[in-house]
Amino acid sequence: MSHHTETAIVLLAICALLVTTVFVGSRGREKSGGLGQVPPAAPEYARRITALRDEDYDLVLRSGAWVNGVSVTWPFASLLVSRNQIELRVQVLMPIRITRAEVTGLRRVRGPFSRGFGFRTASGRWDEVSFWPVGKAAKQLAELGWQ
Repeated sequence: MSHHTETAIVLLAICALLVTTVFVGSRGREKSGGLGQVPPAAPEYARRITALRDEDYDLVLRSGAWVNGVSVTWPFASLLVSRNQIELRVQVLMPIRITRAEVTGLRRVRGPFSRGFGFRTASGRWDEVSFWPVGKAAKQLAELGWQ
């Protein structure tokens, strides 16, 4: 077997491995809502979600975010907070909303250079969502009842 043939076989094997990895990864993301998405809220929570105007929110935090495989840096994500619901807007994705009733607590997330947080839910619907704010976001959220 020539050197070129061996190189071609190795490259073909690497390509096959990459295609398999991407396919399996994307299939896994479908189970959790799809790349950059989350599963829909359960009906008892979905009924409580309302479309609010920007000025109806009590707090707007701008930063980076991770949404089920899609990562954006500051300032391409915004977390809009009211006492009853939160909306996460990521520049290239559809807005994601969650009601206060669905949230069981905040979870801290550590990255190599920063700290972020996510929201715990009984359904795990937001398990693949993290927000990386600047400043005292946890304190501001707690003041609005999000703990």
